[in-house]
Amino acid sequence: MNQNQDQTFLQVDYNLLATKKLNSTQKLFVSYIIGWQRTGKICFETNRTLATKFGKEYGGIRSVLSSLNKFDFFKSVSKDYNEKSRTSGHEITVNIDKLYTFLAHETSTQGFDSTKREVSQTIPSTTYIQNEDANEEVSNYNVKTNTSKSNDCTLTKHQLGDIISVYDVLGQLGYEEPYDVLDFISKANSTSMDFQKFIAITKRLHSEKKQNDYKGIIITDEILAKINKMSQV
Repeated sequence: MNQNQDQTFLQVDYNLLATKKLNSTQKLFVSYIIGWQRTGKICFETNRTLATKFGKEYGGIRSVLSSLNKFDFFKSVSKDYNEKSRTSGHEITVNIDKLYTFLAHETSTQGFDSTKREVSQTIPSTTYIQNEDANEEVSNYNVKTNTSKSNDCTLTKHQLGDIISVYDVLGQLGYEEPYDVLDFISKANSTSMDFQKFIAITKRLHSEKKQNDYKGIIITDEILAKINKMSQV
């Protein structure tokens, strides 16, 4: 492949990949829609375009949409019917919070290793190309209930250039709620980074939490103090 040629692929959340409540095509389709949303866009495509991308017949893609519309996290609305071609576009969205709730029970019982990486699946693209940075989807976070609060002696020291796991560091900082961790990963657009970048992101979120419309993980002064103690000069 030419180095200047864009690569097209999907990134599938590990929990979504592992669920037995959806078939393989449904998992890929949901991941495809999430990819649009990760770039701040909403998927609007015709059945024929979607059928081409997923290697299905026209009726096959209609069946996929119909089956997914039964779930509350998925919504497909037909718009702009074309009398001449007898086709209509679909505005398709996935509610991430409802999807996580849908997957939550299996996530807690299956106990996957939180260091697992996302799985890539290539598909043909005719109208839109998603790149790796724009379509990175968070991997599984395996929550372990701790009976004691994190303390300074459990904090691992890091130099600014060290590559850290977001899961590991947030766990040491006492974040046990998976939605907090997933929210941080979503805002950082990565599950790993150098420690200097991690510090910068936490400081930004600490500042943003003062805004009235802020939603998501809360970075307190105490958390910043702990992060400062983790920094090895």
